[in-house]
Amino acid sequence: MINGGAGSAFLSNGAGTVLFRAGCRKASTHKQIGMPSRLLLFLSFPVLVVLSGCGDRLECDSIETRKAVLQAIADDHRNPLVNYAAKESTAKPTPENSKPLYQLGERIVTTSTSRDKRTLQCSGGISVSVGDVKASKEVEFTAQKSADGKLSVSVAPFQF
Repeated sequence: MINGGAGSAFLSNGAGTVLFRAGCRKASTHKQIGMPSRLLLFLSFPVLVVLSGCGDRLECDSIETRKAVLQAIADDHRNPLVNYAAKESTAKPTPENSKPLYQLGERIVTTSTSRDKRTLQCSGGISVSVGDVKASKEVEFTAQKSADGKLSVSVAPFQF
């Protein structure tokens, strides 16, 4: 046996043939991660990436934006869509049916986005029920998120 240095050795079988044997290193004292742990780590990485992008991202169709749009429309006492539905209703006014019930459509789309992605122009359907009448219209609105994360919504007036 001839030492080749750096953990390897040369062996001779006496017939002139030299065999090379690679040396084995001592096992590391660091804890090795097992296969199930690696798999869990590998599979959880995409989830973390997706969740990290959920913070201050502004979307037309988010629950927060939808609530703000409905609140802005409900607060407008000169809303022509409600006035139309109330005028066309033939039901006898009661406290239960005289209050307008608003509903945004399932699909709210982004029509334009500002360069800094903090202002969106959005469009979607809205319905209001008053008494026995349901009136629907397309609603256009602007959603803007300030640097401190506050959302503001402005709704374009309904055109009839």
